[in-house]
Amino acid sequence: MKKKLNFYSKFSNFVSSLKIMLLLFGILFSLSGCERISAPMLPDHGTSEAEPLTVMTYNVYVGSSAEPLLAVENLLQVPQEVANMYNNVIASDFPGRAAAIAKSIKTYQPHLIGLQEISLIRRQSPGDRITGGLVEAEEVVLDYLQILMDALQAEGLSYQVAAQVENIDVEMPMFTDTGIVDVRLTDYDVILSRSDVPISRPTSANFTNILSIETLGLEIQRGYTAVDATIDGVTYRFVNTHLEAFAEENRVAQTQELVDILSNETLPIVLLGDFNTRATNGTAYQILLSAGYVDVWQMDSEGTGKTCCQDDDILNEVSDLTGRIDQIFVRNLELPNSVVTHTVGDKPADRLASGLWPSDHAGVVAHFAYPSPEL
Repeated sequence: MKKKLNFYSKFSNFVSSLKIMLLLFGILFSLSGCERISAPMLPDHGTSEAEPLTVMTYNVYVGSSAEPLLAVENLLQVPQEVANMYNNVIASDFPGRAAAIAKSIKTYQPHLIGLQEISLIRRQSPGDRITGGLVEAEEVVLDYLQILMDALQAEGLSYQVAAQVENIDVEMPMFTDTGIVDVRLTDYDVILSRSDVPISRPTSANFTNILSIETLGLEIQRGYTAVDATIDGVTYRFVNTHLEAFAEENRVAQTQELVDILSNETLPIVLLGDFNTRATNGTAYQILLSAGYVDVWQMDSEGTGKTCCQDDDILNEVSDLTGRIDQIFVRNLELPNSVVTHTVGDKPADRLASGLWPSDHAGVVAHFAYPSPEL
C-alpha cells in the first residue's frame, strides 16, 4: 500500500506546517546522484550473431536544488522559495532534456533501462495547504514518464513500462502572481524494457528501513523495482533502485535489506541504479561487493567514470561530474570476455541548444557480449 504523508494531522499552526514543507521539499528536490564515462562504439562480436546484452541506468533529475529553501531564516519566506524551486524545475525543460535522453537510448537501444527521479508534478489553484486543507492537487503540469515515452516513440523506439515504484508524494503551497497555489511532487523509480524483451515477475516495493524525521512524524520512502527478462534464451533478474541520499545509516540499511531480499535469487542478477555511495570506498558499495556483486565498470581510454553532478541549473559549460555513484553490478553471472561500460549525456555535444545538460547525472551503459547460444 502507498503510504501518504499527512502533514497537518499533528500540527495546528501555520509556522509548524511551513517547517514540514521546508524539510520535505528540500528532501524531494535533492533526490539525485550520478557519474560519467565516454561513449565507445558497440563491441565487435566477430562472427557471433548474438546481440550483446545491453543495460542502462539513468537518473534524469527533477530539475532544481533545495539549497535556497533550506537556507531561509524566516519560515514565512518558504512559499516564495517553493515558487522559486518550482520555476527552476520548469526552466530545466524536461521535455527538451527527455528528447536528448531518448537520443542516447536510441544510440545503444538497451534491452532494459533503470530510471530514477521520474517525477509527476501537479498543481491545485487555489491551494488549500497553507490553511491546513488536505485536498490533493491533481492538475498535471509535468509527467516525466509520459514525456520520456513520447520522446522514445518520436525516435522510432518501442519501449514499455515493465515495473515502477512510487516513493515520495509531497504537496506544499507556493506564491504566484494570482495567489497561493499548491504544488505536488511524486517520485518514482521505473524499469523500461524494449518491446522485444519478454518480461515476467514484476516487483515494486519500498524499503522497510526509511529516513524518519521523528519530531515531525515524517518518513521518506525509497524503493526498488525488479523484473525477469529473457534475452537470447537467458533469463536475468533485473533490479533498479535509488538509495537514500541524505543519511548513510539509512542507505547502508537499505543496501543490506536489498542484499537480503536477493540472497536466495538463483537467476543471474543485474542490479543497477543511483546508489548514492561512491565507488570504490563507499560503505554501501563495499556491502554489495562483500555480498558477491561485481561492479562491471571498465574505464575506456577517454572517459573519467564520473556520473555526479552538474550544477543545480545544469547550465555549466564545463562538466562538473566528480564521483561515481551510478553503478551496474552483477551476481550469479559469469562475465564474458567482452564487457564494455561507458557514460552517456556527459559530453559537450550532448548539451541542448539552450546549454542545458540532459541531467545533472550521466547515464551509464553496459554491453555484455555473449556468444550465440547456437555456437
